[in-house]
Amino acid sequence: MLTHMKKLAGALVLSLMASTTFAQAPTCNSQCLNDIAKAYLRDVAKQDASHLPWADQVRYTDNNVAMMIGDGFWGAGPGIVEGGLFLPDPSTGNIVWFGISTEHGQSAYHGLRIKVSNKQISEVESYIARKEMQEVFAPTEGFKPDAAFTATVPATARRSREQLIALVDGYFNTKQQNSGQLFTAFTNDCSQKTNGVSTTAGDVYWAAKAVQGCEAQMQAGVYKPADRIRARRFPVVNEETGVVVALSIEDHATRYLDYKIAGGKTLIVQVPTPNSRGHLDLFKIDNGAIKRIEGVSVSLPYYIHALWTQ
Repeated sequence: MLTHMKKLAGALVLSLMASTTFAQAPTCNSQCLNDIAKAYLRDVAKQDASHLPWADQVRYTDNNVAMMIGDGFWGAGPGIVEGGLFLPDPSTGNIVWFGISTEHGQSAYHGLRIKVSNKQISEVESYIARKEMQEVFAPTEGFKPDAAFTATVPATARRSREQLIALVDGYFNTKQQNSGQLFTAFTNDCSQKTNGVSTTAGDVYWAAKAVQGCEAQMQAGVYKPADRIRARRFPVVNEETGVVVALSIEDHATRYLDYKIAGGKTLIVQVPTPNSRGHLDLFKIDNGAIKRIEGVSVSLPYYIHALWTQ
């Protein structure tokens, strides 16, 4: 085992040799980013990092904890389930993969961000929602990301990169200390899933039991206990598909255990102790309104330091 781990850790030393496969040009287009991400997923399943194009310095986090390549998910008998979604953004050098991974045969929702600089991997960030650690978790069998995230938006309904980010940032502003005031826009058929669970419809999730629909929940103030949504980042934006990938940390101080929403109904705080949640979310925007939200939410210690922001 020690020899095996040394091989994994020693992969960084081989970065210049390994990078030649991808280093045909100084920039990395969408296909290049896809190829690197697929190679990463392939090699992590083999637990062999020696063939990947590592930069001289690499930052790696697993659920907002810094560690060495070869530790965490890398060392836990990892596997990747087919059917995940690749979302590249050549303008930022980032690619996000969203799908299902396994550790010793146990399935998890997995949001992965890889940053590529000069055709070399310089950053790897994973949010992995493992069933036994999460507030919400749906069975993973047959899971596929919503097809809306790959559908092209008609040219007349598209928004600029800046406008797309503003709509998602407005979503966070609306949810933070949710008072009912809207700082973004939703389509009439907007829906949201977290760790495979619908949070806007059905009778499973507590918020959906109280109020149905993205906009209706926000107008009712269902998410008032979300004190802060910080460390917001938008590494992938695609104007043609109207997709934004956002990373954030949501803090719940839990200063009260129940609260009233619009209409006078009382809701109970679901986690009765201070906690934070790391999020990697995909937003689909059509004609200036949020249509789909889907992603990974991971339980974290309250007010944990955000490693990827100042």
